[in-house]
Amino acid sequence: MLSLANALDTFDAELLSWWLCERQCDSGGLNGRPEKQADVCYSWWILSVLSILGRVDWINCTKLVDFILKCQDDEDGGIADRPDDMADVYHTFFGICGLSLMGHLQKLESSYRSIDPVYALPKDVVERLKLKSQMLR
Repeated sequence: MLSLANALDTFDAELLSWWLCERQCDSGGLNGRPEKQADVCYSWWILSVLSILGRVDWINCTKLVDFILKCQDDEDGGIADRPDDMADVYHTFFGICGLSLMGHLQKLESSYRSIDPVYALPKDVVERLKLKSQMLR
């Protein structure tokens, strides 16, 4: 919301970025708060903020990509919240968005449409609709 309101200067971006990076677990996944298990959906919730703040490189993206891919159902293709759980649309969407924010999908397919970290829409759609937001880089 602060990005949409052009108000990214109203908080301590360094402190927030540090707290968000501390959400990375030993598994490589991200959690929503201390002492909780990693969950694929935080690949979006945390990476979108770090992307807006220009700090995705503050986390270990290789380990996070591995975590997300371990949550993929080999038979059906969807993504679950954690490895060996049942895949669902919610976690599949946010897992794909997380992979996009880290540039993983673009490495696999050069024509892949990148996701905008503010709107969770393809960047070309955001541009075509002339949607505005603030980003720190």
